[in-house]
Amino acid sequence: MSHQSHAQTTIEFNSNGGTSATNGLHFYIDRSTKIQVRRLNNTGQVYSPTALPQTNPNNLDNGVFIRANGLLYGPSHTVSTFNPSGGMFSSYSISAATPANPSSSGVQQTANNLLGITGGPQATIVWKYTTPLDFLTAEVTLTIPAGYSVSASNPVRYYHVFDTYLGGSDSGCGVLVSGSNRIVGTYSSLGGANPCPNSDALPSAGTIVESFRERAAPSSPSGGVARNTFSSYCAAGWRTFFTNGAPDCSVSQLTQQFSTTGAMSNTITKTLQDTGIGIAYDFIAPGTYTFSYDFVIGSTVVPDYDHIEIRHDGSATLCPETLKVLACTSSTVPCPDLNIVNSGNLTGAISLAPTATGVSYTPTSFSLGSANTQQDIVLQAAAASAGTYTLFASGLSKLPLNGTRCVVGGVAQASCQITIANTPCASKFECMETGLSYNNPITATNRNPLYSKLANVGFRFDVLALQTSGTVVNSYTGSVAVELMEENGSPVCNVPVAIASQNLTFTAGDNGRKTLTADFNLPDAYKKLRCRVKENVATAPVTACSSDTFTVRPQSFTSIVSNANADNAGTSVSATPMIAAGNNFTLTVNTGTKGYDGLPKINAGLLQWLSAPPVLSGGKAPPGTGVLSGSFSLAANVTNGNGASGTAFQYGEVGYFRFLQNGIYDDTFIANSNSADVVNGDCIASSFANIADASSNPLLKGRFGCNIGNPAVSNHFGRFIPHHFTISANTLQEACPAPLPNTTFSYFGQDGFVTNFKLTAENISNLPTRNYSASFVKFNVSNYASYNFSMSGAPVGSVLAVSSTTPTGSWFGGEATISVKHQISRPTALENQTSIGILAAPSDGEVMASVPFTIATSTQRYGRMRLQNAYGSEMLDLPVPYFAEYRNNNLWLKNTDDSCSAIVAPNVGSGVIFYPDSATNHLIAGETVASVSATGKLVAGDAKLKFSKPGLGNDGHLDLDIPVSPWLKFPWRGGLTPINPAAKLKFGSYKKSNQFIYLREVH
Repeated sequence: MSHQSHAQTTIEFNSNGGTSATNGLHFYIDRSTKIQVRRLNNTGQVYSPTALPQTNPNNLDNGVFIRANGLLYGPSHTVSTFNPSGGMFSSYSISAATPANPSSSGVQQTANNLLGITGGPQATIVWKYTTPLDFLTAEVTLTIPAGYSVSASNPVRYYHVFDTYLGGSDSGCGVLVSGSNRIVGTYSSLGGANPCPNSDALPSAGTIVESFRERAAPSSPSGGVARNTFSSYCAAGWRTFFTNGAPDCSVSQLTQQFSTTGAMSNTITKTLQDTGIGIAYDFIAPGTYTFSYDFVIGSTVVPDYDHIEIRHDGSATLCPETLKVLACTSSTVPCPDLNIVNSGNLTGAISLAPTATGVSYTPTSFSLGSANTQQDIVLQAAAASAGTYTLFASGLSKLPLNGTRCVVGGVAQASCQITIANTPCASKFECMETGLSYNNPITATNRNPLYSKLANVGFRFDVLALQTSGTVVNSYTGSVAVELMEENGSPVCNVPVAIASQNLTFTAGDNGRKTLTADFNLPDAYKKLRCRVKENVATAPVTACSSDTFTVRPQSFTSIVSNANADNAGTSVSATPMIAAGNNFTLTVNTGTKGYDGLPKINAGLLQWLSAPPVLSGGKAPPGTGVLSGSFSLAANVTNGNGASGTAFQYGEVGYFRFLQNGIYDDTFIANSNSADVVNGDCIASSFANIADASSNPLLKGRFGCNIGNPAVSNHFGRFIPHHFTISANTLQEACPAPLPNTTFSYFGQDGFVTNFKLTAENISNLPTRNYSASFVKFNVSNYASYNFSMSGAPVGSVLAVSSTTPTGSWFGGEATISVKHQISRPTALENQTSIGILAAPSDGEVMASVPFTIATSTQRYGRMRLQNAYGSEMLDLPVPYFAEYRNNNLWLKNTDDSCSAIVAPNVGSGVIFYPDSATNHLIAGETVASVSATGKLVAGDAKLKFSKPGLGNDGHLDLDIPVSPWLKFPWRGGLTPINPAAKLKFGSYKKSNQFIYLREVH
């Protein structure tokens, strides 16, 4: 077989210790597995005490041996010319101790020892020592290749043996302690007692103990046999481990000399002698096996927890770095939650090896157990601390079995290294608008603004890494999460849920300031947002919020709806529904943006009528629009948008109106948001701009208007109609006015007296609706029925009748001057003079009829024309009584007030019949009316009717029937039918009351 060179390669554990009762053991381990241990007086604890593996390995009677296929492999030995039958291991090596030269308690060092047999078993031993414990741990992985010759009768056996020295007394007593971790060992004489006092219990004090202690039994691969303890062992005379014979503890026993396997005899010496100890593990099938045991020199007490565990991210800067510390009862790393120590009180501190200049810890020590199962220690490095170090737990009140273990980023690490970079600490962050100069320090006038934003419009800004002083960390690198946080109360930087987030990575070329690489685009509105920046590191991430806040507003009001018909298809003058001017109607405006809870307003100056209003008389124009009153409630802030409604809006005009651009607006959503965007000028005051304004100053880039408005002219709302009509400037013109005051009158049945008045279309507040004109007018002034006339105080049978004359008037600017002629029919019975009120309740067919209003009071007289008989000489003109009468106080009185009724003069030639009294005496042809009233009208009620004289001898009579107006007829012949007045005229006859016809005196 081939062998490696015997050049020694030896590692040291606890190279600076092993010289006192408190600084632990000092181990030398050779690649061939020969070991020396020193303590106190710095002399060896195993035989030979003066020998070291690197100088005189053949004087050390210890080592690991492997029996494989009947041959023994392991380090050569000088005892009785002992040499393994198979020779030295085919390959063997050992790694350097890691970490090197521990400086304080709790640091565990490890080294990997590889042992190989060509074509056969391969062993890896991980030697582990934690200063200042009293034992060395061997964690063994043994691999028996598939197909290798191995069985119950031909096992592969792993031996480890020592010639003990027991701290200067080479003689000792054997001991075997059973339990979950079996102990096989020897201890120094207690006063030279022989036989030994106790072989199954450890002495309590006053002695040196050297032993093997089982830690983890071999694993059980498929086909293997699991064992709970050592397969075999011995504590006997030192030479018996290298020479065959009784008590059969030799590592080279022949099969025929001791059982079929040649195992150790499990001898425990009870006689004080120069002792040695050994253990063996047997394997009878191919596979990979793991097991572990301790070589104990000193106390055999096993620590009650396995390791101290430090969790961190593997690196640090000059920023505070949080380390999490815990104690674990399991050897599993990371420690399972159920194995974290949660009782008692274990104290200690965190240290670095080598010692780092300027590093501090907060708190300076930790306390684990029932009070805290885990504790955070903040490491603060300094510029001089840059370098790579090993973390370990120091000053422990109780030492662990396996020292310090580390978990970096959630993964167990072979070493506890941490690298400290000389990178200035980013102790906080700032967010601000791109392109603006950074201000430090920050004051009310020295700001780093974040401007108002728009919903559904992407935006970016800059993120700055800052030192505690506020100076930009130009060398900052790393990944951060940039979050937007909604602030509903006092400034808070630890709100649990972000509105939106994105990662941003700083590189060296960013110089500590970087613009977001992706847009934030928020679909909702927010009154007050703050930027939060958080480092993407596992421990002690720096988290900071921006100094400024900002508002995200809706872009505009996207819809304006109403129960007033917004009929943009026609704005017809006959459209429905109709809303009386001044009556309530609803308006709802919506941004369609969740989060908007503002209070919209109306700009009265941006209302527009459907058409231009007419010019009133005198050239004076009416107001440009009607008055729109009412207010919106706060927006509903519902999930699908934000309707702000008002149910009591009133519009005081007729027709339609609409909102011009920004006629509905909100100038307080941002102002009332507590973001101070308006005060700070982070939006453009009084502006509705949705495009960032940079025209006046490049530093204004990114600013939008502070106001929200409707972006285009709205639909029309309406149709609005007058609420009612009012009557004013009313006068009465009687049918028969007299020259004297208070003597005007009209006859029943006369057509007719005239009412003059002004109609005004008004809203509910009794104000004119000036737009009630032209096409919006529905009032037919020529239709008598439009006025809804009625009368009060009329006698039975009288009816207010339509005149034959059509009413006149026209509408302009919501007003119309009206003249209407009336007549009141005669009552069914004779009626005294009476006053009758004329009322009107005008309606255009859409507007509700107004309350009846008395526009005039007419004096109505029941009248007739009276014609009386007349007698006289044919030689004189004959006056004929023909006058007007009216009924009053149940008497017929001459109507001396009537100077207006027209009279008709009788036409004798054609309309008056002459009846002669004899055949020879007759009126001359062409007898005429001598005269009537010169005006063709009554005079003080009298017609002044007179017939001309017929001349001498012309006697006879005339029957008169004079036509009069219907309202002056009377049923003269009885009955009910009114007729013209009639009478008889007699010439040349005497009166019945006189005895002579005529007396002519001749002078």
